[in-house]
Amino acid sequence: MISKCWSKSRFSCRGFEAPTARSRGGAFGRRFQAFALAWALLFAGGAAGFGQAPPAPPADSLRVTDFQFEDARGDVRYSLITAAGTDIVLTFRVDGFERKRVEAPGEVPEEHVHLQYEAELRDPEGVLVAPAQSGEVDTRLGPRDKEWRPRIRWSAALPSYAPTGEYKVGIRVQDVLGAEDATGSVPVRVRGEAIQPAATLGVQQIEYANSANGPWFPRRFFVPGRPVHVRYKVAGFQVSPEKEVWVEQDWAVLDAEGNVIVSRENVVVDQEKNFYPPRFLAKVFELRLDDPQPGPYTFRIVVRDRIGGQSISTDSEFVVRP
Repeated sequence: MISKCWSKSRFSCRGFEAPTARSRGGAFGRRFQAFALAWALLFAGGAAGFGQAPPAPPADSLRVTDFQFEDARGDVRYSLITAAGTDIVLTFRVDGFERKRVEAPGEVPEEHVHLQYEAELRDPEGVLVAPAQSGEVDTRLGPRDKEWRPRIRWSAALPSYAPTGEYKVGIRVQDVLGAEDATGSVPVRVRGEAIQPAATLGVQQIEYANSANGPWFPRRFFVPGRPVHVRYKVAGFQVSPEKEVWVEQDWAVLDAEGNVIVSRENVVVDQEKNFYPPRFLAKVFELRLDDPQPGPYTFRIVVRDRIGGQSISTDSEFVVRP
């Protein structure tokens, strides 16, 4: 067989030139040496466990499978894009768990299953959005339950101030009887308020409108007697170790000469504790001006961060037309 393969190789390489006796012997010797070396390496690899390659995981190992989301209408989704302020609803199954046979005299044999699980939701920065939820499955199965796998339902509420980004649902399962653990995770895309990261206290995105529904503009002209609606976001405040936020705000409106025509102190006080503290505070309100005269006006916002010991003052302009 070797010589036959060699003959075909020689003929094809030499354009069907007949090999000489010397070329046959030299090529055969080299071929034999290569063949012997291959067998030696194969035997050495077998003795050493073929390089000790890691064994493949068994098909029946504990695992988390079949992730499915439910959207706001109750429809099943295999991936989810949702808005801040909504609920995330997820179901999953567990497979590959231990089934411990239980027999009692005069009764049908059963199988005992005991699983414990924990699920959590983290934001794009890896911060827990809500406390982890745990539970267990402790049940017995009959002869007809060979294909049974537990279906577990989990849900968590997204706060209205949840930032935009990719969140992650993480799941840990423990097989109590099989002494085995497994983990799984699935991403969730959240559409939240657009906000610029801020290391220090600041006011962002000041906008005006003549209606609470907009449209909104950074600078707006108003007709006398029409309402003046304002919205903005405060960011960069500190959160205490107890997850408390304490921010106070003053408002003032100044005319073209710098005279204060309206002012409110501590008109907004945000002092609260949350498991998942807000990264920003969004404000929308209506400025009430008594008989405003035509001309430019300055809207001044003073913000105090009681936790971080910071304060700022920010001015923005709107115009009342003649």
